[in-house]
Amino acid sequence: MLRRVEGQDPAEVLARADAAPEDLEMQNLAADVEVLSGEAEKAYQRLVELVRVTAGADREAVRQHLVSLFTVAGPDDPAVVSARRALASALF
Repeated sequence: MLRRVEGQDPAEVLARADAAPEDLEMQNLAADVEVLSGEAEKAYQRLVELVRVTAGADREAVRQHLVSLFTVAGPDDPAVVSARRALASALF
């Protein structure tokens, strides 16, 4: 994750992601920035919403990225528990 955000301006990444909600790569990068900025819940919400509106390979790629972010906090983190429930709801 650190390599993905290296050299990126966090404010610029978030602004670009907000301006391009359909850009999966930018949304994933913004989620990385949010996690590293201590705003993991926002990152999880961002990606759960993206799972809701995507399909096929795009949806799976976003889901995998989100699950990888869960490992940063650990499975017992309350935000992860909540986000896992939201992800399950978005998938089914």
